[in-house]
Amino acid sequence: MKVSTLIVPALASATLVAAAPAGAPLVESNKLRRVLLRSDLKARAQELNAIAVQNNGTRAWGTPGHWDTLTWIESHVDKNYYNVERQYFNITRQVFDEVSVTVDGVRSPDVNGMTNSPNGTVSAQIIAIPNFGCVASDYPAAVAGKIALVHRGSCNFGLKNALAGTAGAAGLVVWNNDPTPLQPTLGTPDLYNVTEFIVSAFITQADGQALVTKLGTGTLPATVTNLFHEQVELTANILATTKGGDQNKIITVGAHTDSVRAGPGINDNGSGTIAQIEVAKALTKFSVNNAIRFCWWSAEEDGLLGSEYYTSHIPEEEASKIVMNLNFDMLASPNYLYAIYDGDASAFESPFASNGSAQIEQTFIDFFADDGKKSVPTAFDGRSDYQGFLQIGVPAGGVFMGAEGIKTAEEASFFGGKAGQPYDACYHQACDDINNLDYGAFITGTKSMADAVAKYGRSIAGFPFPRPAAKLIPRRALSEAMVPNPNKGKHARHGGCSKALEA
Repeated sequence: MKVSTLIVPALASATLVAAAPAGAPLVESNKLRRVLLRSDLKARAQELNAIAVQNNGTRAWGTPGHWDTLTWIESHVDKNYYNVERQYFNITRQVFDEVSVTVDGVRSPDVNGMTNSPNGTVSAQIIAIPNFGCVASDYPAAVAGKIALVHRGSCNFGLKNALAGTAGAAGLVVWNNDPTPLQPTLGTPDLYNVTEFIVSAFITQADGQALVTKLGTGTLPATVTNLFHEQVELTANILATTKGGDQNKIITVGAHTDSVRAGPGINDNGSGTIAQIEVAKALTKFSVNNAIRFCWWSAEEDGLLGSEYYTSHIPEEEASKIVMNLNFDMLASPNYLYAIYDGDASAFESPFASNGSAQIEQTFIDFFADDGKKSVPTAFDGRSDYQGFLQIGVPAGGVFMGAEGIKTAEEASFFGGKAGQPYDACYHQACDDINNLDYGAFITGTKSMADAVAKYGRSIAGFPFPRPAAKLIPRRALSEAMVPNPNKGKHARHGGCSKALEA
């Protein structure tokens, strides 16, 4: 459907004025790290958690909780030291009007829509599919013209939909394999070599088990409805650039500000947001040779939209001034590991590895080693907010501490914690609150950020910059709304904030 587009301001040019206090010493890693305190991290976490509590338990972009988060961030940034600006942009959001599943006249009480399912209503016999519906052989000829009832698990929702549709099914109902609620997404049909999906809905584990028992090997009359509309909503990134330092050599530091709608997101990614605030505060006591730009991204949870907006609108001349991007997401996971993006592709294949990214990786490896801590590589696959920078030829790197992935016995021997358990059992849930943080990990992650900021804010000697001109990704019109893309995700190796489609 056609929607109106809000007019948003372009990114303003940074003003070049004097910055650090007169006589401020040049930044040094050990001195910058020394002023970072666990008590300050805890105080900021309490403030951010209070914002979520006051706003129905969420800080998702587009909600009052997220707008309050942006205002709160700005309140902690020194306007005398930084040029602070909001970069506004639009996103087209899918809003569900009615999603329902009715079988044999009984309507399921708790049904979720599946993002990117077609609009419509399908009435047909429903049939239970054996196994997990992840291979074509799971779908018998009898599914043609019927609604397929499929168990969640083993493969992506989009693949289940594509296979059911290819087998001739008229609709799809997926039932959860876990009592925890989920807002599922299908991705896009082209990922699964089909031209369109079939109408879908998602029901609870209890409802699914009851339906499978009731159906047996037979069928029952059913109706699946998935009706939605699209609307355009405004959001914003926050960019804070040091007034001092060479404005032709900019170190960008990024963390996303939005939570999922299901919870307050105090680890994901309140921790990265808070770490940037505290490092940005500490930096005001020092001068820098190279400019530092702290970027607080919006709408990461819908597919890296804030960082993509920034990198798809930045002029070529401005892009050439960015030396690197440092990315921080989930720095306080309760069953943490210290994972560093594999910038040299020595542990994982990556089309994004570059000489500059390898040097950034080594900076973090050295930090943890010097601090007497182990670290492990994680797949540097471009599935986080650094992706847009890599696409325009800017080297990147960073640290994260795990999400829904399961800690191995080896990792437990390195970092402590519990093997066989998630790094963050509250990932994308309401319990990702003030009680979901490990402050030992949190201060270490924050200091890893400060170390890199100090090192590169002081000198980029030996770093590949200036670099050859890169072909920029297609420029977007300022008025063009971004479209959620759940296929963009991160941390495939250690289960970070995965926008990889959930099985």
